Amino acid sequence: MNTNSIEKIQTQIEQLVSAYSPITLAEMDAVELMNRLDTKYFFTVSNLITVLKEALPYYRILEINGKRQFQYYTRYFDTPEFQLYHDHHNGRLNRYKIRQRRYDVTGKEYFEIKYKNNKGQTLKKRIENTQSEVFNPNAISFLEKNTPFNAKFFDEVLQNKFIRITLVNKNFTERATLDYALEFASSSQTIQYPQVGILEIKQDFSVRCSPLKEIMHQLHTNPCSLSKYCTGVVSLYPRQVKANAFKPTILKLHNL
Repeated sequence: MNTNSIEKIQTQIEQLVSAYSPITLAEMDAVELMNRLDTKYFFTVSNLITVLKEALPYYRILEINGKRQFQYYTRYFDTPEFQLYHDHHNGRLNRYKIRQRRYDVTGKEYFEIKYKNNKGQTLKKRIENTQSEVFNPNAISFLEKNTPFNAKFFDEVLQNKFIRITLVNKNFTERATLDYALEFASSSQTIQYPQVGILEIKQDFSVRCSPLKEIMHQLHTNPCSLSKYCTGVVSLYPRQVKANAFKPTILKLHNL
């Protein structure tokens, strides 16, 4: 996908998001869904246009300081042997991701622990953490209280950035994120996926119906397992990690 095509899509997206009724961050707290079921899809970024058009009657859009698209920056941490990555690759249940995320529009940063249990539930805990040293005493205590890990075994393995749009259904039972302009970086290289759009639907564990799921069905796009962290690791460290389980996903990403 060339630069002109990307810029054209970004212009169309900006026009579409302006048509939605806004929701504030305070209102969205009612749909925080820390105990939730996640369903993911990925597709060519041009389909973001279709998704935003079709979803308009059913959803509101997060607006902060007059903005409706937000740049996210994330730093991921793992052991030198990529234990957290390999737990995911090997299909292990009760697995973790450890990250520090900065929300550019608010200037806030959070140290976050994501935990997927053996029932398929995704549980997230976080604390505000704006100190220059991520693993400061407060973050270390939080990590070691909520995981079986010792903080001293963790290193930063990659940085990730992307643009995010957040939708909330009008019944306040579902939140969805639409991400694009995906980029991964290590200390030695940067890899971009400008052709990829990602939809993640987050629902209360008791809720199943979703207008967005119906839209994806109409686009003949099936749910998939796509982890930004694992995609970044495979892309940046292909010689250092096992990747057999993710090869179909990476091939599809490159074919979009």
